[in-house]
Amino acid sequence: MGGKFTVITFGCWLNKADSDIMITKLRSLGWEYTEDVESADTIIVNTCAVREEAERNELKLLKRLSEEYPGKRLIVAGCLTRIRPATIKDVSPNAMLISSHGAELIDEVVSSNTDVHVYEDRPAKYLPNYYPELHGHRYVVPIQVGCLGNCSFCVTKIGRMGFGRVKSYGIDDIVNAITNAVSKGAREIYLTGQEISAYGRDRGYDLADLLEKILAKVDGRFMVRLGMMEPLELSRIIDRLLDVVKSDWRVYRFFHVPVQSGSDRVLMLMRRKYSVDLFRDIVKRIRNAFPDATVATDIIVGFPGETDEDFWASVRLIEELGIDKVNLARYSRRPFTEAAYMEQVPEQVKKERSKIATDVFNRVALERNKTFIGREMWGIVSEVDFKGENYVVRSYNYKPIAVRKADIGAFVRVKVTDATSQRLFGQLLESENLGTRYRVDFRITEGLDLVS
Repeated sequence: MGGKFTVITFGCWLNKADSDIMITKLRSLGWEYTEDVESADTIIVNTCAVREEAERNELKLLKRLSEEYPGKRLIVAGCLTRIRPATIKDVSPNAMLISSHGAELIDEVVSSNTDVHVYEDRPAKYLPNYYPELHGHRYVVPIQVGCLGNCSFCVTKIGRMGFGRVKSYGIDDIVNAITNAVSKGAREIYLTGQEISAYGRDRGYDLADLLEKILAKVDGRFMVRLGMMEPLELSRIIDRLLDVVKSDWRVYRFFHVPVQSGSDRVLMLMRRKYSVDLFRDIVKRIRNAFPDATVATDIIVGFPGETDEDFWASVRLIEELGIDKVNLARYSRRPFTEAAYMEQVPEQVKKERSKIATDVFNRVALERNKTFIGREMWGIVSEVDFKGENYVVRSYNYKPIAVRKADIGAFVRVKVTDATSQRLFGQLLESENLGTRYRVDFRITEGLDLVS
């Protein structure tokens, strides 16, 4: 057993981390990873089931792979394997299916001739290795799976682990994995999970404890990015978490807190476990601690039962709080969910609301971004933009700043010259890779002190 393999990943950062776990485990067994499908003996497709459009694209890809490469082994992993197993087998009869918990057990799958591998639990002890040649300067580490909610629209609770249950990785395991990654050159550490604000509820500690230990035990210059945090769970730890973030410059002033709707009535239909006022309070606490912080949220328009009044409540909430970034989605009917059987909002109404909301949210984001024009900001050169024309600096508050030329992974200082609703534009002033030494004073969030 062995050979060359490749992994194609759809969906969230947790899926990306699961793919990295599979790469780690197979490489440890002597397999060779390649990004070239043509040269791979085994193709692993890690799927997502959150939206109908993604599902269609994934099934189309699986059908094409089966037809074009009938002699290759095809393994399908991720959430879609639980949601659409029969459909996957229809388009790819020879595919092996592995449920999302099987990422840590991929070695069992590749050594077996069984078509379907269903794992009801996750070991939560195998974390991905950091490979500079694959990951660049970014290390994505899963800290937990599972969610304590039971939202009526959520298909992930079926695709992954049910609901009302959390499985967390141990603090020491996470700290050791990050220490190893930073020692090998990782500069951005992404903490990811289904609901990272619920981290440790099964172990007797929490996200603030984890973050505090990472910052105390891991030496080096790096930035930690916190993943999505549900409002109710976040509210339990918000003040302590903000104190930890405030104590160290190495945490992005970035908070992704999904509200989904600005209407309490719709939140009840969604079975979200908080009120709009609780979300509002969390955002105000974040802004009081860090006026420059980037606050991102998610909004669903056209949820079953949403009225015009409910819709406009969502729009007004974003305007009121000046949310930096809104991940806007038209409601997508998903199988086996309660919301799929509710009275649906007409598709045309969803489209109209989506267009109105997009225009308003872009205006709010532009107004927020314009306040940074003329400022000097520091951050990490994170990536090349999708057009290949600019380099993207992630500032200390995770704002993307486009610059013309920079060294990936370098800490830099940038002067912001312009802004759109999506990003800032800037002029590179200084970079550590150009011979500048950095001294960081965490007591200020205005910028990074540079000394020659």
